[in-house]
Amino acid sequence: MVMGKAEMSKYFKAFSDLSRLTILELLARKDLAVNEITSQVDLTQSAVSRHLGILRAADVVTARRDGQSVIYSINKEKVSICCSDLCDCLAVRPKLQGKKEKK
Repeated sequence: MVMGKAEMSKYFKAFSDLSRLTILELLARKDLAVNEITSQVDLTQSAVSRHLGILRAADVVTARRDGQSVIYSINKEKVSICCSDLCDCLAVRPKLQGKKEKK
């Protein structure tokens, strides 16, 4: 799947905020509820919820209900596709570790 520039732009707008990147970093390690995220960042619960809303709108984060809590997780498949498509768009690919370069 190759995403268009408009769709890719949506993702990078979501990635363009330091607080959202911090939240994504936390969610990359473990699925968390809003109050768990709030306890690990220097933001109010309202601000965390607002950032999560932006990340959800960009389909970077998913949410599921667990009793009275909403548990958030990073959408690894979408983030992976976005990063891969960006590399394709810019015609760059990182070198794979462990592979020897041919001379």
